[in-house]
Parts: sequence; structure tokens; C-alpha cells
Amino acid sequence: MSGPSSIDTLRRLSPVSDLEAAAVFGPSGCDELLAGVTRQPFGRGARPRTTTHRRRRRPLVLALAVVVAAATAAAAWAIFGSSAQETTSIECVIAGTDTIIPASSGDPAADCALQWQRDLGTTPPPLVAYDNGDGGVSVVPRGEKPPAGWKPLAGHSQDVALIQLQESLDDYVGGLNASCLDGTAATALADAKLARFGFSGWTVTVRSTSSGTGARTCVASDVVEPAKQTVTLIPTGVPAGPETTFQQLADKLRPATKRCESLPAAVASVRAAASDLGLSESARTYELDAVTDDSLRCASIYETVGGTIFVNVRGPSG
Repeated sequence: MSGPSSIDTLRRLSPVSDLEAAAVFGPSGCDELLAGVTRQPFGRGARPRTTTHRRRRRPLVLALAVVVAAATAAAAWAIFGSSAQETTSIECVIAGTDTIIPASSGDPAADCALQWQRDLGTTPPPLVAYDNGDGGVSVVPRGEKPPAGWKPLAGHSQDVALIQLQESLDDYVGGLNASCLDGTAATALADAKLARFGFSGWTVTVRSTSSGTGARTCVASDVVEPAKQTVTLIPTGVPAGPETTFQQLADKLRPATKRCESLPAAVASVRAAASDLGLSESARTYELDAVTDDSLRCASIYETVGGTIFVNVRGPSG
């Protein structure tokens, strides 16, 4: 087959808003492009597998180094290269099915083990995290031979500070999605998050978008590029309508973030708020990840959305 590959073409694209992507690809084009790209075999020479995507507004670094950040009505698209340790998502091979999940603890094997238990209700076998050679992290059972070109992930870990940065930006409780921000306010928020997690010397820019769409525009999407030390903020069209369940949950969680709670107390606060709205972990109407971090004085609570509601709580054990 001659000519540039579709992946090479995608890599040359600049970030675009959901509205702009729809204007180019058509109303269903974004989902069709995502489906087509993510059906590609992962890893060089790998065989195709069934793939499940738990989409959320966090860059999903696939084996093709294609990143699609999506959430509700707003989506940001970006193609960039980062090291595997700098990714904030994981490709888990669960009983032969590839499931792309957001990174949570920084230990991709542990995150995939938890997802395995959620999906199958069984204890997973020992898992191993690999740098798949295409900028992503893939986790497979230890007994499975990895494709050529894969290497054990250095340190067996991902950058926790980057995971927290991404979560805090995408957060519906106190991040870009907590309210409708203009460029100035969104830049100030991003600068504050960068400082909080120890990222100095980074640049925050707001991407210009075409006008005349008629929809309300908020700066609600972002692209974090560690290699360039940049955060690109993207204005997106936000449809008018009643408050959604995930927005109601964010409203209920906001008071808990003002209190200085331990991890167990914060988890209890999340479960109580979710229960009030009829949400249940067992019914898979939301997913809760709890990460012990005794370096923190108070627990953090981040809510992100994409396919389902994800709540990540990180804090001290007591």
C-alpha cells in the first residue's frame, strides 16, 4: 500500500474543537474516526482483539499514539508523542479484550487488576505493564507473550503528578468543567494547577476557534503535552439544557472538597452523594477509585466523565 498512512495523517492534525470536527467530518464523523482508529491492532505486529473503550475526557494514548479526549457534548482532539510514563491512560488486556481506562494510581498493573475485578468479578492473574513502543502503556497477564517491540515499563509506573494534573483540569467539581470559563479564567485555573503539582516553566495557551456556531462557548477542554511543557486550552460549544446527573453529583461533592477529609472519610462522602442521586458502583452507573497517598494532608476528589462517571479520590489513610 503506497502513500501516507491514516495514522501519519492524523499525527499532523492540530487540536480542534468538537464543533469544528463535526463541521469537517459530519455529526457522526468523530465517533466513526475514533472507532476506526481504535480498532487497529495495538503494538507492532499484534493481532486484532476486541476492544472496549471507557471514554472520558482524558487523553487516551493508544498504541498508535492517537489521543482522543472526549466528554459529553465537548471533545478535544490531539495527536502528540509522549513517553509511556507520561501517558495518563492504560490499555488493559482483560480476558482477551482490550479495555482502555484512565490511569489512577500510577501503577498501571494495579489499575488494570481493579478493572479486571470490576469487569469479570474474579481475581486477576499476575499482570505486567509494558511500554508498547508507540507512546502508550499496555498491561497483559504475565503468562502472555508480549508483541515484538514491547519493553517492561520503566519503574513499572506512570507519572502521578501528570495524572493528577489531568484529573484536576478535567474535573467537574473544581476544574475546567465546573463552570463556564472564558480564556482568562481558564488560563488562571490551569496555571494554578500546574503550580500545585510542581510543573514550572510550562506555557498555557488558549486555542482560537471559529465563531458563528451559535452555541454557548466555554473553555472546557485541554491538551497536556509534557514533551513540549504546554497546556492547550480549547473553547468548546456547550449545549443548553437541564443539569445532568454528573453535574448534580459534582454539586454534591463540592462541599466535601472544602473539608479536610482522610481517604476513608472522602470515599464515604462520595458514596453518600452518589447514593442520594441513585448512582451505584455495583450497577456500574459510576466508578470510584481510591488511592492511598499519605504525603497528602487532605484528600482530593476529582470527577470526570466519558461513557460513565469516574470519581477518583486520593488522600491519607487516616
